[in-house]
Amino acid sequence: MSLDSKDWRNAVIAGSLIGGAMLIGIVVTKGPQAANQPVTSNSNSSSSSNSSSNSSASSSPSSSITQQEAGNLISNWLQSKRQIFASPFNRQLVAELTTDVLYQDMTKPGGSIDWLIENKAYYQFGVQKVESIKQFSANGNQATIEVNLTEDRTFYVNGKVDKTQTDFTTKLVRYNLQFVDGRWKISDYRSIN
Repeated sequence: MSLDSKDWRNAVIAGSLIGGAMLIGIVVTKGPQAANQPVTSNSNSSSSSNSSSNSSASSSPSSSITQQEAGNLISNWLQSKRQIFASPFNRQLVAELTTDVLYQDMTKPGGSIDWLIENKAYYQFGVQKVESIKQFSANGNQATIEVNLTEDRTFYVNGKVDKTQTDFTTKLVRYNLQFVDGRWKISDYRSIN
């Protein structure tokens, strides 16, 4: 009986070694990304799989982004501007949504948030909406999206409207996105027209 249990134990060990060798072979031939990606991953997935990728994106880091996810990031940015460019001048939202040049320009000493506070100035926003996505491209940890957006903003200095910075427009804006710290953020943007 001890001989049979010894043979069984050796068979289990041999099976484990063979399975481990096969896994190593897959990683070596397909690269480390193949071992971490689900088999059903597809960048042109339907909206039902997009919603499942949205929930998994927050739980596991993934550097891929869809056009819909990029559009949602821009919509979140627009809505967050109400708390970033007016009291309480929420720097935590800035850290969550921006990186690189945009983050630095907003948070550095004397940057846009400090300027607003020091000059008793702020923005109020009415309608803020992504009207349409004109172009989208993603490559690795970088993405670019061009959107037509409508924004109604009023700029106040010392409680008075400054008409030079107040407008209600629809414009084309290009946003550069970057995947950092496990999430997509806006690194810079500029108006195209």
